[in-house]
Amino acid sequence: MAKIGLKGLTYAKVSGGGADSAMTYTGGKTIPDLMIAANVTINRANVRQDADNHKIESDNSITGVDVALELARLPDDAREDLLGYEADNDGTLNVVGDAAPYVGFGYITMEVTSGVISYVAYWHHKMQFGMADDNATTKGENLQYQSFNLTGSGMAVTLEPAGKVKWYATHRATTEAEARTWLNGKAGISA
Repeated sequence: MAKIGLKGLTYAKVSGGGADSAMTYTGGKTIPDLMIAANVTINRANVRQDADNHKIESDNSITGVDVALELARLPDDAREDLLGYEADNDGTLNVVGDAAPYVGFGYITMEVTSGVISYVAYWHHKMQFGMADDNATTKGENLQYQSFNLTGSGMAVTLEPAGKVKWYATHRATTEAEARTWLNGKAGISA
């Protein structure tokens, strides 16, 4: 199977849960025409114990999930929601020193196998984003589109009593509408 597409940045602010209960979210949004790339890095422990000159135990459990997003644009309301920026009544957007809010976030990828397309929705239960560097380049002889880069750090959550910690979830669907319905359900977005 080969990935052939990416779309539909979706997020919602974390409002509760995750301590042996389902996560709850508020203010769910989907922003179209935004996603260029989503790179997920799964960090693992790399610990081993040696005895008698060979490995006898090892641990490669997940220790963290990092996400790097490349976006075509970053609307002001998304900067407020994802980065914790503050807007004044006159339209000024202020970068403040507070920590960015926790959000659940997801997107949809398309995959093709033997000519058949499937849609995979991703939902990261609890993330905290930050803006990579904020750079700009002048328009020269040839226009060069510039993008926005966000980096996010995922946190594990426990969604049920005595349950395993979970980092993110995926849902494979045969139609984009089915994937979108699942993702909207995670973000608390109704129809």
